[in-house]
Amino acid sequence: MPRFARSCLFGLIAITGGLIVSVVLLLLGSLWPGDLGYDIRIVQSGSMEPTISTGAIVLTRPEVEYQVGDIVTYQRRTDQSATTHRLIAETEVDKQAFVTQGDANNVADEQPVLSEEIAGKVWFDVPYLGYVLSFLRSPWGFLLLVLIPAVLIMWEQMSRILRATNGQKSEDQ
Repeated sequence: MPRFARSCLFGLIAITGGLIVSVVLLLLGSLWPGDLGYDIRIVQSGSMEPTISTGAIVLTRPEVEYQVGDIVTYQRRTDQSATTHRLIAETEVDKQAFVTQGDANNVADEQPVLSEEIAGKVWFDVPYLGYVLSFLRSPWGFLLLVLIPAVLIMWEQMSRILRATNGQKSEDQ
């Protein structure tokens, strides 16, 4: 194989490997929330559009204090799903609580969110990457994540074996 082609192949494998490692780290971060000091969530609805689009991932991190205007992810004790909304007012129920509202919603959420129900403040979001992570969490996605690198490694090893075999045949003749 010519030197240029080998360099291109090596570059392609390196870029693919880097992308796979990045996606795996994001996937691990979303599977084990909080263990790494941050949490990755996939936005399932359009309640925060246009600020955060449906299918985006949000990276959240717990803060000591939250301010009105912060975008936070919270999970009520009575609910399995998390919600990402903006804090629009502070209120006192029995403890410190906040009134929340999605940017696309016309009215505030009915029930205030207690400070201890807030999982963290949104640091940043990446549009549409949530669709990729959702797919990778599926059986087909996981198979693809494992299968592509395995095929690339096998192809590279087979080409090395064939080159070595062809080199030995030409020496024998």
